[in-house]
Amino acid sequence: MIQNILSNIYTQIALVFSAFGGLLSDQLGGGYVVVIMISLLILAYAIYDEYKKEKIYSAKNLPVPVVFNISNPADAKNALNALFEIINQTHPHHKANLEKYCNIIEEDLIFKYDGDIFNEKRFIDFLKVTKHDIKKLEAKTPQNIHFHIVYIGPIANAILIGTMLGTEGITLYQYNKSSDSYTISLEIDSRVYKEHISDFQMIEKETIGDLEGAKNVTVAIDLASHKVALGKLQKPVIHLQSTVGATIHEAKDFIRANQEIYAVINELQQQSPHITLAYSMPTTVGILLGMSIQNYWDIELTQFSDGEYKTVVKHLNEIKYYF
Repeated sequence: MIQNILSNIYTQIALVFSAFGGLLSDQLGGGYVVVIMISLLILAYAIYDEYKKEKIYSAKNLPVPVVFNISNPADAKNALNALFEIINQTHPHHKANLEKYCNIIEEDLIFKYDGDIFNEKRFIDFLKVTKHDIKKLEAKTPQNIHFHIVYIGPIANAILIGTMLGTEGITLYQYNKSSDSYTISLEIDSRVYKEHISDFQMIEKETIGDLEGAKNVTVAIDLASHKVALGKLQKPVIHLQSTVGATIHEAKDFIRANQEIYAVINELQQQSPHITLAYSMPTTVGILLGMSIQNYWDIELTQFSDGEYKTVVKHLNEIKYYF
């Protein structure tokens, strides 16, 4: 605290004013008391300013921006700077203060993977290191972190990133191409996204093939304009298709869509030994789905590439986030 007060801009102003004010008083033949009083008032404000900042940076739910870039040429630093600009509206000079009060620097906030997403072992190793580094981030703050997240990359890996995240205290952002900016897609402060629901409002379910006795069932999720290639999937298939349009945008719709998808998978995993997922859906739903299923069940994640659905992770339940 003392070191921060000494480096505070108002402390520097107080010192400069007292020095030059003292010289001016000598020239004018007095006025030392006024100079001292003004300097002390400025110093008092410096102490208050540092107290206010320290209180914010030791408070619960400290906002921390994070960018995940998975095998994508987009500039992760630009995305991180965009997040800082948004957070600066409520926490001025947030990047500098994170470093000053929490020892969190820019390099701690970017998680980039440049390899082949179909190299399962390498990507799981990346997940393990990322999970470890996230825990280090959390340890640097006295209270809980509220993560502000931009994800850039394939949808399969967005699901995997979701499996590592906590169940609440997260704000997700999406890129708006028309304005070249990032906007909030969803704020998560509870586990409502995986609450049990008994009726479907956003998706309709169709079964293709015979489920009875099947050792593997494919769940195809269609929530975007680019449709899943059903003909390239192993049967039987449970096809979940949006009933509300090509692409969803509203926060409440992201939540509801995930609840309905999770309900289908939760029921299915009780009767099918292995589930394969194929999807065309917003990144926000992908992260939510990962947060919901985590690594409890035997689920295979795929990604469409070169005209076929290739495996990214074969057995989600075998991923253990420790070394």
